[in-house]
Amino acid sequence: MQYGVILPNVGPMARIDVLAQIAGEVEALGYRGIFLSDHIAIPVDLRSAYPYRSDGRFPLNSEDLILEPVTTLSYLAAVTESVHLGFSVLVLPYRHPVLNAKMLATLDVISRGRLIVGAGLGWMAEEFVALDADFDARGSVTDEHIAILRALWSQPGPVISGPQYDVSGVSISPRPVQDPHPPIWTGGVSAPALRRAANLGDGWHGVRQSPDDVARVAGRIAELRAGAGRVMDGYEISLRAGLDITDAPFGGEGRTPLRGSSDQICADLVDYADAGLTYLVLEPRAESLEQFLQQLKRFSELPKP
Repeated sequence: MQYGVILPNVGPMARIDVLAQIAGEVEALGYRGIFLSDHIAIPVDLRSAYPYRSDGRFPLNSEDLILEPVTTLSYLAAVTESVHLGFSVLVLPYRHPVLNAKMLATLDVISRGRLIVGAGLGWMAEEFVALDADFDARGSVTDEHIAILRALWSQPGPVISGPQYDVSGVSISPRPVQDPHPPIWTGGVSAPALRRAANLGDGWHGVRQSPDDVARVAGRIAELRAGAGRVMDGYEISLRAGLDITDAPFGGEGRTPLRGSSDQICADLVDYADAGLTYLVLEPRAESLEQFLQQLKRFSELPKP
């Protein structure tokens, strides 16, 4: 299993000096990748429910710091040497696919082939409105978007015509370093999301799923890929998950995986590996840079499956 880290490009630590310092420490400690989140403009009056908390409340507001992820990751490419540079996730419908294809190809070139494109549909309806993007059609837009990225990254002058986009007679040069293109990870656990991951993605990227959940997803994706004549070799099963290493064991029914003592977290890692997880992207629980770095160091010292 490979291990990456979510860098806080949104929230109070979203400063480039802080992110560069964390990225350097991540690389020095032997982690495999750094990943950024994607938001552009948080509405003053947010009504959309955040899908990753039970109360639906998004933990940021319109005054919080946000560093745009493509621009920021380009900077971090220049101050790192070997770590993967990824998105968790880039909301594809926020940007035109030809622009995305060009920016991401450039990022793969300047980083010498280190890009991972975590691709998402988005959930914040107000942000779609601000960007003049179609919230209701975001699923079909994302599917078409992925097809356009693949074509522009691997073909000279592809002819691509669909319900949302008509992109023909143009080429992207230089193309990405990675052959045939940077890996694309898609997420979600609904039936359409799993079909997208199996048929259009090079990996699945979940959020805060238990080992049992990961095992079910991995099994279903393997079934879908086998039905289409595709194998799982080289296909990543990845997860974004919170990390909170505590001095004492965490008890009670409210414990989530990767929260608790070193022994508890080591047991969780074994469970995730047994479930088929191949890439774990950690999001340390921290209120300061010092706490963030301490969590990373403590995790790096744990035995891994």
